[in-house]
Amino acid sequence: MFLKTDRIIIRDLERKDKENLYKIVHQKNLVRFMRDWSEDNSSPESFIEYIDWHQSQKESTDVYENKRYAVVLANTDELIGMVGMGIEDTLNEVEMAYFIDEHYQGKGYGTEALSTLMKWCFDVSDISYLILTIDCANEASCKVAEKAGFELFEKRTPISHKQPNMESESYYYYRKYREES
Repeated sequence: MFLKTDRIIIRDLERKDKENLYKIVHQKNLVRFMRDWSEDNSSPESFIEYIDWHQSQKESTDVYENKRYAVVLANTDELIGMVGMGIEDTLNEVEMAYFIDEHYQGKGYGTEALSTLMKWCFDVSDISYLILTIDCANEASCKVAEKAGFELFEKRTPISHKQPNMESESYYYYRKYREES
């Protein structure tokens, strides 16, 4: 994977990213909304197997396969976040995912990464839409979704179970349809 914009590059994860990845997933809001990333990774080295698996899949263009990519600054190659996609098991739909280092939030990097990967997903597949599921308490992520062109479909409240990593009882379900040419 190598997608470039003026400000960022979306590329395959590399072992050199493990230190920044570890630092980012332990930031307050990532722990708040994506705690499995910090709970399951107690050191930078704990990401090596994960990164190596992604390296083994780097030729794949299957949007149904769960993959995550590095979001790096174009001028320095510094990892500032991740973006990805893959099948969401409970919904059986292709969901996109993203997070950005708190020091780079609010500057449009998340929207840029999400929009760029979304375009690639539509270019390499015949999928008709992509989804996002966002904890209702995560207002900043909802803004990113909407700026990237995702439409809020509905608010969902799972019955008799709680979605993993959710702070609130409900989540927002967004969709972005392929644009007809």
